[in-house]
Amino acid sequence: MAVAWAWGVKFPHLTVVLSMVGGCAGIDTGGALPTTGADAAVTAPDDFDLEMMQIATRYKSFSKIDNTAYASSLGVGNINLYVWGDSKDYKLVSPETTGSGITMVVGSVIVREVLDSSGAVDKLTLMAKGPAGYDPTLGDWWFGVLDASGTPAVTDGRIQLGRLGDCHSCHIPRETDDYLFGVPQADQHH
Repeated sequence: MAVAWAWGVKFPHLTVVLSMVGGCAGIDTGGALPTTGADAAVTAPDDFDLEMMQIATRYKSFSKIDNTAYASSLGVGNINLYVWGDSKDYKLVSPETTGSGITMVVGSVIVREVLDSSGAVDKLTLMAKGPAGYDPTLGDWWFGVLDASGTPAVTDGRIQLGRLGDCHSCHIPRETDDYLFGVPQADQHH
């Protein structure tokens, strides 16, 4: 007997829906990705993934760090950045400098709206400070990438939630800033 469930999260303008069928989880893509059998490549989000995504649904109520959308240092559009937790400490971090010495509190959540050329949300990137030991190689940070529809992205058959290697490679040099880049000082909301 197949077990089926769906977990839906309402973002102000997005709906995140993950589904599980027959014990193998995947993203509800209308059959585009296998969710059962030997070809299933996408794994189920764990409880921490679900908890962080649930908190992130309220991101519009978090502290907005930037005055207006600013250019991404990755060259992928403009960004709006929201922080749940100690936004005062977060504002001590900026990409122009290193060595703030801050450590965000466990449970802090950072949401970046990545905007397309028309100013619409193209994707959301999430970071959350996990409990001690969650990922000691990167300050216990959790990552998530959602597409414009609010569905977790899938890259090389892996759902983009949790300990993400691509995120590690960029954030490792920022150890003295709790692995964060922050918002350029000129773009910060004061």
